[in-house]
Amino acid sequence: MISTLHEGLVSLFLLDPSLVVRLVRGIDGRVLTTTPNRLVDRHTAFYRDAQRVLRVLPRTMDLLLMLEDPAHPGGGTMIIVEVQLDNDPIKRRRIAAYLGLLVDRHDLPVHLGIVSLKDRVSRNLATWEIGSALKIQPYLFDRRSVPRVESVARGLLHPTDAILSGALHGHHGDLEVAVTALEVARQQPAQLRQRYTATVLAALSEANRQNILGAMPVEERMQVSQLERECGTFLAGRREGERQGMQRLLAALFAKNGLVPDAGQWAQIEAAPAEQLEVWAGRVGSVPSVAELLAPS
Repeated sequence: MISTLHEGLVSLFLLDPSLVVRLVRGIDGRVLTTTPNRLVDRHTAFYRDAQRVLRVLPRTMDLLLMLEDPAHPGGGTMIIVEVQLDNDPIKRRRIAAYLGLLVDRHDLPVHLGIVSLKDRVSRNLATWEIGSALKIQPYLFDRRSVPRVESVARGLLHPTDAILSGALHGHHGDLEVAVTALEVARQQPAQLRQRYTATVLAALSEANRQNILGAMPVEERMQVSQLERECGTFLAGRREGERQGMQRLLAALFAKNGLVPDAGQWAQIEAAPAEQLEVWAGRVGSVPSVAELLAPS
């Protein structure tokens, strides 16, 4: 299934773990590992541990790329990758706890990279403090730190760099790199072509998306329209911000009322449309349990 905007961005790092290594090297010259091809996503396995200890909700982090090797400097490395489409202070507190548990369990160097589309999200992450004792300094992958990929030839060397560039800069109206990214996507195998195209187009404003679609050949526009009908990616991408905002509101209301959803209940919340989330948010204060809140009326 073609990814939504959030899932499409996450998949870039899952498909190409060396992407995060290149981005960090470009920001401050640090080489997280010389063997990025050996990085493996361990989030699912570690989440079960974190859930028992921290009682965290699902999707606390998007990716946990790990390399464990006694011969590696520091014994290996842990790289957390998170995509933040909007501010989420509750999730940040959980990430801080997750980081501490990671270090305790594995005793490896840990690094945090966050993809940020919006400037206000980047500003908040750049001054991320919890009280006066804890300050977290993530690598921010946003329009200021991710280079513009203007050349298709350069983009074809590292397609994930081009797609990330197209999404981040295209989100802020830079159609040149968005078009470059779409051309890079066009030259990928079918499954990746659809995934990459969906990711870039879902990041654009409606007006810019229509401008780009209008410049495409008729046959290609028809292919994109079919893609929309088959997977609903672009509609989902445009609604994602609204749904995530309602999910954050629900999480805050749960905490305020002493309610703790289990993994199954949170999965139900994540799958619900924004309209249903709004109904639940209005009833949180009047029910004794999450189960009663989510029960069919």
